[in-house]
Amino acid sequence: MSRLRVWARSNIALLTIVGLGFALRLAWLLYVQPTPVSDWHAYRQLAADLIDHRQFGYPDRTSFYLPMHPVHLALWSTISRSALWLGFSSVVLSTATIAVIHSLGTRMYRRRMPALLAAGLFAVTPMFVLFSPVLATEHLFILLMLSAMLCLVWSVDQPSAVLVVGGVLVGLAILTRGEAVFYVPALALFIWAGMSLTTWKDKTRALALFGAGILVIVTPWYVRNAIVASPDTGLSAGAGINFYFAHNDSGLYGWYPEGSPLEGLPPEEANRLGWELGFEYLRENPLRLVADVGYGTVELLRTPEYALYWSTRGLAEGGDPLDPNSFTEIWINSKWAVEFALAVPVLLVLAGAALLRYRTWPRRLVWLIVPLLLSSWGLRTVLYWAKPRYGYFIHVLLVFIAALALVPIIDANRRTRRTPGVE
Repeated sequence: MSRLRVWARSNIALLTIVGLGFALRLAWLLYVQPTPVSDWHAYRQLAADLIDHRQFGYPDRTSFYLPMHPVHLALWSTISRSALWLGFSSVVLSTATIAVIHSLGTRMYRRRMPALLAAGLFAVTPMFVLFSPVLATEHLFILLMLSAMLCLVWSVDQPSAVLVVGGVLVGLAILTRGEAVFYVPALALFIWAGMSLTTWKDKTRALALFGAGILVIVTPWYVRNAIVASPDTGLSAGAGINFYFAHNDSGLYGWYPEGSPLEGLPPEEANRLGWELGFEYLRENPLRLVADVGYGTVELLRTPEYALYWSTRGLAEGGDPLDPNSFTEIWINSKWAVEFALAVPVLLVLAGAALLRYRTWPRRLVWLIVPLLLSSWGLRTVLYWAKPRYGYFIHVLLVFIAALALVPIIDANRRTRRTPGVE
């Protein structure tokens, strides 16, 4: 007990930040008590199917959704299936992320103060708070990805079994949100160039340990989809559909209209046809990719109104939770103030300011955070379609850079306080 007290006293700032972040998230959850609709309802139903029918999807097994988030909800559903309780599970994941950000930041910066700033930014930024009670895959995904990154930084001096754990966590992140597949090269780059490994043998061994952890988790699901659906389904039957959303000849971005070739097809067939039509569209005029990427970039960085929208959804009596026409809006006081807080791009402004001092950035941050930022942008704007919610991972990564803009201000204030005769 004495050790716990000593630790608590030495980490009072972190405990305060985590406590504040949890209080804000819990208060928002209790205030709005959102109803799981759209995909959030689908995840909740998949969790119920796992408990009631012992299979992923019922009556037919599905290859469209990935399994880890429904598994997480299923575990919490063994206690209660209420929307409020499951929303609390998302709040817990989001709160735990604050502590992981601090731990990762401490090892990247090798200073505690910027790590606390990064954790504090995630704790209080309105976008993260407002989105926290939604049954979204992002909460589990972010916690897994940051924990995997922590493992890589932890074993920065020599390859070890921790790298296998990091690979396992990335594998679990991939089975939470498939986009994690495209972050593997960025993480591999960190292992090769960002870790303190000098020989090819050590670097290759480190990559092998990391890759083995990923394959142990991902391979069984890949095989399962090949058996349940078709050999070319891959990890999800939604990948080709998303590709078609961004690159098609309908003139629309992010969805397909009535009468589209994909309309009414089973997910596996729509997946296959989406890839085919998307590539055919780009082959006819490759310069179309430039326009698609430009539009996608704007969408990715647009005001994250999704955080307020999805956390304030209700459902009309007798309505279909999968039908947008059945959604209702939960009335909240001072909605204008909340919308204003979301519209102010605090993280983008601070990250932009930090660029002015890029020469002072820690080496570990440069080799880990920057490649992941570029990978996330490339995934959502070059390969797939982008919308504000898909920039969530980017915004989380930006807290590590944004914190660096605040460091010189705090350092200068400390020096002023310590200088005799200065008030």
